[in-house]
Amino acid sequence: MQKPIELVVKGKTLRGMYHCPDQEGIYPTVILFHGFTGNKLETHRIFLKLSRRLVAEGLAAIRFDFSGSGESDGDFEEMTFSSEVNEAQEILKFVRYLPTTDPERIGLVGLSMGGAVASILAGTNPTTIKALVLWSAAGIDTIKDIYHSKEDTKAYPHNEQGLIDLGGLWLNTNFYADLQNWNTYKTLQSYHGAALILQGTKDQTVPPATAEQYQTALQGQAKLVYIPEADHTYNRHTWEEQVLTETTGFLKNVLF
Repeated sequence: MQKPIELVVKGKTLRGMYHCPDQEGIYPTVILFHGFTGNKLETHRIFLKLSRRLVAEGLAAIRFDFSGSGESDGDFEEMTFSSEVNEAQEILKFVRYLPTTDPERIGLVGLSMGGAVASILAGTNPTTIKALVLWSAAGIDTIKDIYHSKEDTKAYPHNEQGLIDLGGLWLNTNFYADLQNWNTYKTLQSYHGAALILQGTKDQTVPPATAEQYQTALQGQAKLVYIPEADHTYNRHTWEEQVLTETTGFLKNVLF
């Protein structure tokens, strides 16, 4: 079963998609968090493909657009890392109280900046989250570097307020200042559950060394898998297949 679902956070409606098996019951549930400028489908529909695989294995999956992204309310220029963390916390509360959710078996999957958000969520809810999967997860240091790379006014035009034009999306000037409030690696140290880290070796957005920093923060309990030659979002069938297979197998083993 697949159905649209909504959640209001601070007056903004977040729109998502909920997947669960057709049979009545309660299920291990996995929350998916998209990346910077992404959405609940993600590139080449990889979040949809993962959700369908999880349902085939008897798990439920839920994927929302953060505000200002996809079909959710708000504008991208209002987005900060803090706003996405707050929305992720509210999504977690919402999912926990769904009648079809087993609250003792909740997992997270985060891509890129969504991985950074997922790491904060796991670190601040260490007894609630039972499984964590990071795909090409950005650290705060990485996100800062990406922001600085987009300050080049020749490559990325700015308006009179200093907003950065990201191909039709405005990035607000408070985005960088807000990052100073966060440390994904330190926060994640409080999480002691099972974790899987997937990272492409030719990722041009997030350096592969970032995956090692996440593994260190997880104090050795995380499995780190490199996808040979893969880019940031696994844009080949062979890369995608390895990511989906590794992720589905891991979540099934941990949450059942």
